[in-house]
Amino acid sequence: MQTPYNYHRALIWSGVMTALSHLDPAFRAVASLEAVNEPIMDANHTPGYGQFQKNFVQVVRAVELALGIPVSGVAPLSVPSSSRNVTGALSAASSLPDLFSPEVRQVLQDMVPVLVKVALQLSLNLNFDQQGLRMELRRKSPLITNFMDVNWQYNNPSNPADAKIGFQAYDNHLYYSFGGVAAANEEAYMTHICNLDRIQKDAALGNSPLWFGEWGLPTEFAASDAFLVKWADAQKYSYSKGAGWIFWNFKIEISDKAGNTARQWSYLEGLRREYLTRDPSKLHDPDVCVPYIKH
Repeated sequence: MQTPYNYHRALIWSGVMTALSHLDPAFRAVASLEAVNEPIMDANHTPGYGQFQKNFVQVVRAVELALGIPVSGVAPLSVPSSSRNVTGALSAASSLPDLFSPEVRQVLQDMVPVLVKVALQLSLNLNFDQQGLRMELRRKSPLITNFMDVNWQYNNPSNPADAKIGFQAYDNHLYYSFGGVAAANEEAYMTHICNLDRIQKDAALGNSPLWFGEWGLPTEFAASDAFLVKWADAQKYSYSKGAGWIFWNFKIEISDKAGNTARQWSYLEGLRREYLTRDPSKLHDPDVCVPYIKH
């Protein structure tokens, strides 16, 4: 439920996850943090979401600034140099009147006990003067803040581009199997995907770069093996025009209970059946969309 209380809870955990991404070696490969996965599409049912978007970015950047991580376009804080540890820096930053909004400053304060508890569980070092932590953080890059794109919602949605501070990217998910995208036949699927204009529409509203963070091979009709080869190629062709793609799912069990689900939902099974190319940057047929592109 979209309430001020729940938005605040989400911001606290966003701050903790930002800190963990920079402090825990197990998170060293983390490059981006997404605010909300698949919010309700009707923006009338997500009141306050636009302000949450802005607060989310500000929380991420405030935590990074408190850690001493340089953020493009924002002046560094003195608190990382004057504080002995991470919690002290966060607490000091929360009292700076010019650091973003009162809500964000309250989040910095409220996240401290949560971070301390998690750090104890994970045996994390929070002392700037131990293990070269202060210098290590100064060399780190800020996270990429990430949102579902503005066109994910309808009914006058807020634009996440308005929340941007530093580098930001946008996410879109596209499944044809749930209906409402194209008529349930091969010709309609191929025509739609080969003329997909979501990247261009998002870019016009400042939502770029855009990646397709979820897609797969499921269809509303019984698809042949031959069609699934074309279907995989065509989706990769269109999604690669943006910042790239992530297939959903990587692996699905093959069992009596799961049935034939893996055939169209598992990346590994798609490779085994040769619907997908071993090299994800390649297509079986680079001209797969030529017959369907509208000029």
